[in-house]
Amino acid sequence: MTKGIYKQQMMRKEKVPPKEAQDRVERWLWDEETLRVFVDCSELKEQGIFGIGVIFVGQGTTMVKSKKHYNQSMKKMNIYAELVAVEFALTQLDKIWDVDFHLPSRIIVYSDWNKIEKLNRTTMISKRHLPMNTIAERINERKLHFSKSHPTVELSISYMNEGQKRYNPFYMASHNASRKAIGI
Repeated sequence: MTKGIYKQQMMRKEKVPPKEAQDRVERWLWDEETLRVFVDCSELKEQGIFGIGVIFVGQGTTMVKSKKHYNQSMKKMNIYAELVAVEFALTQLDKIWDVDFHLPSRIIVYSDWNKIEKLNRTTMISKRHLPMNTIAERINERKLHFSKSHPTVELSISYMNEGQKRYNPFYMASHNASRKAIGI
């Protein structure tokens, strides 16, 4: 018969990340050349109240930013909120230089929406939901503005696959920040 204490020890042991994941986290944290930005969103009880969480990781520093976003017409549209999170991350980029980070040679914004890379090709995200296309247009405008003002920096938006999400404390920090912004 297994006792409760033993079960608890087993649960804790399984949650310890493997060495490869620990090394990946250290590499990302101390990377001087690439700034990684993890974004996530949460919705408060399908009311159109979204929490947006962003974490900037690199150069031995992490910085979490979050905000609450309201749009009653986009209830249950997490894709919309993911786009707002990417836009929020891009608006914060120019505010973090020289204070917490120096300008890297590469910035990768990660989202867990599996079609986020569509932004690299088009601003037509949805045929039915125009606000998403409007956000996509603003994201592309911000990317263009950023590339003009910082021509030596490569800025990309990328899908964060399951392997990158697993044992990723930075992604969890963005997730938790998005939930905290709406009081969950």
